[in-house]
Amino acid sequence: MATLTPTLTLSSADATSDALSITVTDTLTITEPSVGLSRTTITTDDNQELVDEAIAGMFYFYAKNLDNNNFIILQTTASVQYARLSPGEFCFFPINTGAGLEARADTASCIIEYGYWKKG
Repeated sequence: MATLTPTLTLSSADATSDALSITVTDTLTITEPSVGLSRTTITTDDNQELVDEAIAGMFYFYAKNLDNNNFIILQTTASVQYARLSPGEFCFFPINTGAGLEARADTASCIIEYGYWKKG
């Protein structure tokens, strides 16, 4: 089995009355199947499956909206929304087994960068 090391840093000098500074790192065990960083065009025509719900197991999922103007909706294959990525935004989260993941552009086609790794 391999490992994946995600790190999240949140910082701000003016979001709260105190300075915000938090960094969290984890070491995740991963296994096959996985999809390394890929890019695809997401359209407004229909939901486009990125993670197949038929593949058993939990997955760690990363996505970034590379569009400059339009947002992308990420949802389960049962149309339960995970996230709405505005231009330039990204996310990293786990996907429950059997939930799958689809993406749909809201206003115009967008390029999404994504990858996923099966939890080991």
